Amino acid sequence: MKIDDVNFLKFLSGEEQNILSTLVNLRQDFDVFSHLDGLYRAPFGLIDVPVGEELVPNLYLFVHFHLYFSVACLGRSHFSECLASTRKAIDASLSAYEMILDPSSQPLYENRDNRFQFIKAHISRARKADPSCYPLAVELLELHDICSEFGSHADVSSFVYRVEMKDTDQSAKSSLLFHYFQFPCDKHEYHVYFVETFLAFHQMLIIFQDFIASKAIGLKVGWREEIAKLGSVLEKERAACYAFFEAKAKQRGEQAP
Repeated sequence: MKIDDVNFLKFLSGEEQNILSTLVNLRQDFDVFSHLDGLYRAPFGLIDVPVGEELVPNLYLFVHFHLYFSVACLGRSHFSECLASTRKAIDASLSAYEMILDPSSQPLYENRDNRFQFIKAHISRARKADPSCYPLAVELLELHDICSEFGSHADVSSFVYRVEMKDTDQSAKSSLLFHYFQFPCDKHEYHVYFVETFLAFHQMLIIFQDFIASKAIGLKVGWREEIAKLGSVLEKERAACYAFFEAKAKQRGEQAP
């Protein structure tokens, strides 16, 4: 088995080529990203909280950073890293959700209490006991598991789109290709990854929206309505994507992803 060589400059140039190609080929996705980003940034400079109540706004900014980092990873064809970043943002959002519902829990977060160290498990247990608890966390809990499997651990699932074996001219010899970039089958599949990422961060924004709106002095009227409208657009686009994949799979006699 032969292993192909790679170097750092080749890696960096590949990243640059990937992000530029993605910007050109998936321009509409970046238009949607710009809209979502604008909704996140609208309260910046307007949020006013008393000293000692900065945790939730700090987590809001942390999630916004990971929106940027996740989309940057996706545009550079680092899908697993996009999922790992999204999982961190989900953890931050769930922690903020807990503190928004129970402000007295803030010291527990500061002291790294197990409730927050294992926030996903804490909320999952609460929902199992009472399904009406934490209604805004439902989709994020499911996505957290996907991010963990494909992005946050060195599980075999994280090798998706990475490992390839090719025959060589030599008998009984093959070449191992470990791709440093994860390319989907086509731009339609690439597009759905963007849509799912946007939906995840849109749901995180919903968790924060009431708290942020109550603290952002002078926030433009209709901000929450714009968030709801974007959510409807994204949900319709996700449905259209999977309808497209199902139709395509039927033509080939296969099962849709």
